[in-house]
Amino acid sequence: MLLVFTSKPREGKVVEIDRDQLTIGRVAENDLQLVDEKVSRHHAVIEVEDGGRVLLRDLGSRNGTFVNGLRLSGACVLSGGEQLRFGDEQMRVETAPPPQPPAAATPPDDAGREAQVAAAAPSARARVRARLVVAAIALALAVVVFGVGQLILPGVAEQRLRTELARHGAVREVQIASVPAVKLLWHRADSVKVAIDSYRSAPSGHGSLADFLSRTRDASKLDVSVATLRSKLLTLRDVRLRKEGQQLVGQAELTQRDLSAALPSFLDLRPLSASTNGIVVQASASVLGHRVTLHLGVLADAGRVIVRPEGLLFGSLATISVFADPRIYVESLGAELRGERYRLTARARLK
Repeated sequence: MLLVFTSKPREGKVVEIDRDQLTIGRVAENDLQLVDEKVSRHHAVIEVEDGGRVLLRDLGSRNGTFVNGLRLSGACVLSGGEQLRFGDEQMRVETAPPPQPPAAATPPDDAGREAQVAAAAPSARARVRARLVVAAIALALAVVVFGVGQLILPGVAEQRLRTELARHGAVREVQIASVPAVKLLWHRADSVKVAIDSYRSAPSGHGSLADFLSRTRDASKLDVSVATLRSKLLTLRDVRLRKEGQQLVGQAELTQRDLSAALPSFLDLRPLSASTNGIVVQASASVLGHRVTLHLGVLADAGRVIVRPEGLLFGSLATISVFADPRIYVESLGAELRGERYRLTARARLK
């Protein structure tokens, strides 16, 4: 059975299903790699059963797998003629044509064989020379393209990223490394390093670090430092974010002064304790002339950062989510108290 691409830029390309399992996805470890942002890292799989039946399964992809315009749910039997779509990549399923038996040839006699050998020798040598020339030209072109790409593409990518970040603050340094540099054409890099003096996300949340992480998710390593980060609610200082693969480690400093400035004037927060499991703060407020005090826990839960009342029988019902992003799963949140300063540490992974 064959998969024939019907969408550009690979229109007409044929992929033969010649194994028991053909994996499809965005990363290179798949049998069929589709370089498309709408395609998940591990998107779908085609399986050939012992009886010859061919099945297509979706692997829980974000944007789905479509067969003849309908989103696939469960498994689908492929028999030929189906139209498949993964992201923006489209292809048609065709049955492989049966192999044609070779035509019988009449063996030549001794004189005929000698004449054939004598006639074929010069043409064979010419074909070999032509192939060597073509191979040498192709190799030379590849070396030139590789060299020019290594010189030009990283600088272009750095300038583009610097321009995007400059909309939100003062950028001090941008470094991008990629070998071969041609990977940058598909927004892939070996490492990205960014240093920013000040950064402010828009009130709508556009331009947040989560947006930046989403744009650079295909970089193997990421190192971002921000002297002052101003979001919708808080001001964080000495921010450091590192990514290796899909794992994230972020650190930042929050001062009592910046925390108080983000709160209503009648509300006061003071730290009580901090550990690798979260933070406990004391919240005080004046309500109808009475001072009300409550202990609140700030911690990671189910991929979010939540605030939950401590010591109350039904405190879980008053839980508030203060950070939740479908692209980031927060695994842990901890802190270290240093007088009037909190040193926050969060560990997370990209989805």
